[in-house]
Formats: sequence, structure tokens, C-alpha cells
Amino acid sequence: MFEKKKIQKFKDENRADKLFSLLRHRKSQIRIDALVAYFDIQNNNPEELEKARFLLKDKVQVVRNRAALLFARHGDPGVIDNFQEIISGGSPGEQIELIRILPHYYSKNDDRITQILAIALKDKKQAIQGEAVRTIGEMEMETMAFYLLDFVNHSNSRIRHDAVVALGRTKNSMAIEALIGSLTDSSADVRRAAEESIRLIGDDRGINSLKDAPFMLMVKNMNESVANSLTTVTNIGKQRKECGLPLLHKACYDEYKSIRLEAIKSISLLRSDLSISILIELLSDKYYDVRIEAIRSLAKYNTESALNAVKKAINDPNTNVRNEAKKTFSTMNLRASSISGRKY
Repeated sequence: MFEKKKIQKFKDENRADKLFSLLRHRKSQIRIDALVAYFDIQNNNPEELEKARFLLKDKVQVVRNRAALLFARHGDPGVIDNFQEIISGGSPGEQIELIRILPHYYSKNDDRITQILAIALKDKKQAIQGEAVRTIGEMEMETMAFYLLDFVNHSNSRIRHDAVVALGRTKNSMAIEALIGSLTDSSADVRRAAEESIRLIGDDRGINSLKDAPFMLMVKNMNESVANSLTTVTNIGKQRKECGLPLLHKACYDEYKSIRLEAIKSISLLRSDLSISILIELLSDKYYDVRIEAIRSLAKYNTESALNAVKKAINDPNTNVRNEAKKTFSTMNLRASSISGRKY
């Protein structure tokens, strides 16, 4: 407590020399408090701030992190290497502070910034993921649109909303499929954001979808009730309405198992390669009958990824799923060998 009062006194008296001397104090917290105060009074004096750069190599990580974040607020490119340490092993507060700093002081064209945000997106904490999603949108990082697609169907509606908004800001047309699907999200905020993002990107396919009365009627029906959703999902498959494929993909993440099952069945009828990755993801669904239906749908595809996914399902914890996977894999493997002469 005494040291804290002394630091405040030095700051009030504008005694940069005294604060600088405390940057080598044996207690790490004193070094941090002195550094923060030093930056406050030397904020417009870059030559004096440079003298504190040695703390970027302090023996204590929390000191290194604070020094890096303070220099980062000046857009210092020399601390980007410290960002890796913060995003990988810093506290949640430090990670969030770093992610929020990036749009204001750093370039979206720097590959190191892209790597830092990619690490943040893989963090197990939703708060870190959400901040990274918002920052990617704020920086309008078109090259990171692909990463954002993983968050369009996130269990947290706030993250889904932010991902949809960020995709619009990237203006990357690869997001259109996912954004069209998000027109039927369970959250009205996400649905509105999806429409805004489609308009912002301006891709012909997205704009034409919004203008297509029959298609928008399907969207309306999907948003009204479970019964209407089931009917719409079923009809998309029976009537081979390929324009409805994004709606089927979105339905694969619906909270109701019955809708997921019908979506898989309709996907089987349309048989688009765009559906393979989603069907593979459904092999991890919590309900065994959904996993079985996904296996049956994957059987329609003559691709190595589909075959390998079914092979992996042979180790499913459920006996019925394992049996279906064994049978399906055998059939798919024979078909593949007759085409290429190669067995898996």
C-alpha cells in the first residue's frame, strides 16, 4: 500500500525519474504500477518511453504483458512478437485488451495479426472467441471470413450475431451461403443482421434470394413454427429445390432433432458436395438416430472424405450406429474400388 501511494505521489508531481527507478523494483507489481504511471506522464514523449522497453523481456510474464500492451497503444510494431505470448498464455483480461487494441493501431494486412486472431478464435473461452470475431469484422478482414463461418451456428446467439455482422463487414462473397441460411436463425437479431450483411456484401446470389418471393416464403415458413419448418424442410428435398440448400444446412443445427433428421433426408435427395462437411459434423450429434441418418446420407457420395468419415463412425459408442457404419462402409468401399481399383 505504501509503494502504491508513493507511485501516485511521483505521478502527481510528474517525477518521471523516480518512477523510472521503480521499474527495476524487486516486486513485479511495483514494476507494473510504476510502468503504468510512467507511461501516463510520458505518453507524448516517445524517446522517454523507449527507455522502458527493457521490461518487454522482464523475467515475469505479467510484467512483459503489461509492457507490451502499453507499447501496443502506440501502435508499436516491435511488440507484436509479445502478442503471441499474451494471446496464448495471458489472463483473459489481457487477451481481451489485446484483441480490442488491434483494430485501432495495427494493419489487417499483417500476417502476424491474422495469426493472433486465429489463435483467439480457437480459445476455449467464449469471451475471447467473441472478441476475436468482433475485431475481425471491425478490421474488415476479408481473408478471415473462412474462420468466421465456424461461428455462424454457435450455441451462443450473441456470437452468432457478431459472426454474421463480421462476415458482412469482410464483404467476402464466400459467406453468402451461410448468411442465407442465417435468415432462418432462431434469433430475430441474427436474422436481421444476416439480411443486412447480405445487402452489404452485394453478391448477386444473396441479393436475388432476398428479392425471390417464393424463396422468402420458404424463409418465412421456417421462422414460424416447428410444424411449418418440418414441412418446408421436407418439401425442399421432395421438390428438389436447390435454392433451399442453405436453409437445409442451417436446419442441421436446429435445436429440434426432428428438424435435423428431415434436413438430412432432404440433403440426401439434393446430393450437393457442399453438404458433405456438415454431414460429417453431424456424426457427432448427441442423438444416435441423427448420426445414423448422417451415415446413410454420406453413403450417397463417392468422395474419400465421406468414406473416411463413415469408417471413423465404426468406432461410435452406440451399437446401432456402429452396425450402420460397418454396413455402409463396406458398400462404399466396394463402390470406390470398382471405380478406382483402390480399397481403403
